[in-house]
Amino acid sequence: MNDLTTIRTRWAEHLWNQKPTDGENAQKYYDSLIPAEDGTLYWEDVLYDDQDRAGWKTMFHLYRIKTILLANGRDRLTADAAYARRMTDALRHWTQRSFINPNWWFNDIGAPRELSDITLMMMPVLDAESLAGAADWVTHGSLITHPERSERWTGANLIWGVINTVKHALITDDENALRTAVERGAREICIGEKEGIQTDGSFFQHGPRLYSGGYGRSFAADIANLSYFLQGTKFQLSPENLDIYITHILDGLYHMSHGGSLDYACIGRELSRPDAVRMGSLMNTLRMILANGDMPRRDEVQVYLDASLGGDRPDSVKYFPIPAFLTWHCGGIYVGAKFLTNKIWGAEICNNEGELCYNMTYGTHTCVMHTGGEYVNIMSVWDYARIPGTTSRTETDEEILAHRDWTKNPLPNGHSGGMQKGKRAVIYELAQHDGVEATVSDFAFEDGYVRLGAGIRVTDGREEALVTTVDQCVVQGEIHAGSRSVIHGGVRYTALGDTEMETAYGVRTGSWSRGSLTLPYEEVKKNVLTVTVSHPCGGESTYAYMISPACKAAPAVEILANTPALQAIRLADGSVMAVFHKRGTLKAGDREITGDGICIE
Repeated sequence: MNDLTTIRTRWAEHLWNQKPTDGENAQKYYDSLIPAEDGTLYWEDVLYDDQDRAGWKTMFHLYRIKTILLANGRDRLTADAAYARRMTDALRHWTQRSFINPNWWFNDIGAPRELSDITLMMMPVLDAESLAGAADWVTHGSLITHPERSERWTGANLIWGVINTVKHALITDDENALRTAVERGAREICIGEKEGIQTDGSFFQHGPRLYSGGYGRSFAADIANLSYFLQGTKFQLSPENLDIYITHILDGLYHMSHGGSLDYACIGRELSRPDAVRMGSLMNTLRMILANGDMPRRDEVQVYLDASLGGDRPDSVKYFPIPAFLTWHCGGIYVGAKFLTNKIWGAEICNNEGELCYNMTYGTHTCVMHTGGEYVNIMSVWDYARIPGTTSRTETDEEILAHRDWTKNPLPNGHSGGMQKGKRAVIYELAQHDGVEATVSDFAFEDGYVRLGAGIRVTDGREEALVTTVDQCVVQGEIHAGSRSVIHGGVRYTALGDTEMETAYGVRTGSWSRGSLTLPYEEVKKNVLTVTVSHPCGGESTYAYMISPACKAAPAVEILANTPALQAIRLADGSVMAVFHKRGTLKAGDREITGDGICIE
């Protein structure tokens, strides 16, 4: 068996081992196929003229074919000639037509991907004409027939093109095309500048925008699959490629996830889709890496997978300087803080997704997890004016939707930064947006996570109160709430200084169509906890709170300063963590610290 045949056999085996996502309806789909005038088979209820840019319903034709195949298994396809003919005629209904969507992605990536999967599964029973028709349609996604894409596409989009090209090479038995596609994919597994894997392990797509858990998750899956299929052949990616690739997994995504879920801040506009924060597909990627003997650092990958499945997770802290992101794992809980700089972009609107994410585009939002279920599908009922960690006005969905100029806006000033020193880290920014201003600093240390906010004010003359949201999450068990302390789901929120917290919880009703305008309205109900700090009209306000594991007493922390010029805390061991927003002097007991920037000592 030559290498190309080996790869094709592995790929088909992998496809056949998948579980059908809609298997209970497979027989209904099979029975409801009806003949077209040209002898092909189609479904009367599939919208073949659909033009939805976010969820192209015409693709249900391909999804149903794959569902039927997977539900009935490989053996029936090769043993039942009438069944094989019927599935071939359903395939030909697609390949003999030019279905087009206004979103280029479906035409150039999505549809060729699904069609090439089906073709690889059905190759043993396809007649020459049907195989040629399928192969011709798959060229819509090929980098060989569209070489301009090799230079224009980047990141996950490029790797999707590589995968489609590889599958086309396997279908047509073209070793040169296979080699060309793999070599182009290898060039993309590098430390990128504006997009792709970054030096700190984060992943950018659609410009300088954090997308580790969105496009980066797909990138991770495709490279894991490709390398698995190529292992032991002359086409395998180089050790250097695999070393770089694994940094995206272990130095990036590993730190951005907890308890089977990803930090919502690293996902991007996919938050508008159900189950976006769940790690299911990423855990499959980890399993594929573990099954590949050519992959480096597999012992660490095993630790990641075990932790995602409920095992113990070592405490850690990591500051990502490029996307301005800080992650902290301690005592079974997680805090992630996504800030902003004037070098990167925040959230985005694309294809009518992410429509309500305006308050995620100016930074300071936080993700707090213990079970991992805190944000699962909450986005359907979220109050998007209360993104956890942000200070904002009270706005309705309609008022948030009115903000249409924010999708590529970086922080309007350069005052932001961070630093890590061992097990401690600091991140800060001056957040300015829509007439609201707040100076925010976070301090992560061994036993706790402190956030200080100062200089909170309205700058555009409007007389209205502001609200800082400590958290807004799905209820995870008992809630013990007071103005100075809230305990919920293994997490303790402790008010510091003069801060007082307000707590509300109860069932909230919403729909996914709120954030993804092309989705139909379907009512969703979630039991939601919201913890906030109120700021009265006029003047400047401050706030201070700490997040720590509920299983331990809150660590002792002293606030030394909380002003727009200086924010600082002293820990129980006497050490000081500070942000000098302006050069100045800090008194800490019998010490004086003069600084300009971050101090961890």
